[in-house]
Amino acid sequence: LITNKTAITVTGKTNDATSSPVTVTIKLNSGNAEAVEVGADGAFSKALTLAVGANTITVVAKDAAGKSTTVTRTIIVDQTAPVIKSITINPNPVDAGKTYVICVEVTD
Repeated sequence: LITNKTAITVTGKTNDATSSPVTVTIKLNSGNAEAVEVGADGAFSKALTLAVGANTITVVAKDAAGKSTTVTRTIIVDQTAPVIKSITINPNPVDAGKTYVICVEVTD
């Protein structure tokens, strides 16, 4: 995922009916894994503040039997606007009332 937002909310739902309760931890980048409250229906959420650049979010769900599942996602925060590299008009010069094509090349 690429975004320009630094504030996100990680949400999910555990679904282990036979080994409840399930515990969930969420870790952002090299920070500490933080426990997240899991509702009776298995739903959880955690607000995070991302840094500009690549961010790694690791979610670990562990059931009462000791089995765990890990999901890792990378989110890139890009707050730099694209740069217009070139613009061309065809035909050039343009006659009023005629059809013309404008091509714009951008880099990001």
